[in-house]
Amino acid sequence: MDADIVTFIDSDPDYRFTGLPLRVEHVDGQTWELVREVTYRTMAGELSAVRTGFHFDFASVPRALWWLYPPHGTKGNPYGIAALIHDWIYAHRKIGGRRVTRKEADDLFLEIMIYLGVRKSLAYTMWMAVRSFGWIPWRKQKTEDVVK
Repeated sequence: MDADIVTFIDSDPDYRFTGLPLRVEHVDGQTWELVREVTYRTMAGELSAVRTGFHFDFASVPRALWWLYPPHGTKGNPYGIAALIHDWIYAHRKIGGRRVTRKEADDLFLEIMIYLGVRKSLAYTMWMAVRSFGWIPWRKQKTEDVVK
């Protein structure tokens, strides 16, 4: 069953996104599958396209905090879409075909949150969390497991 996920995006003044609202299907537990491609054009002009069929978990917020910060985001704090694109880049390690570092992926996560108007203190806290702990999933992924 398809579902639209409210992305809570009030404004996209530079028209950086296509494919919103997100169309997803709940797979199990915390896993979602993207039903319609979503793209984001970075401030540098590079295009990151998240393809249909991608499995992701939105933001990796500890379950005890879901009541305050649900993984898909909240009105005024639409970090869920930034998490989707961040997860895609971690899986592919590329933006627009160019290889990227983990820091570049994490910095894009912050860029998207700031662009969308996520409260700055929350955006920087989430960015610090991925900078502090993102090395775990980044290192677990073997070169041959990077999605092409």
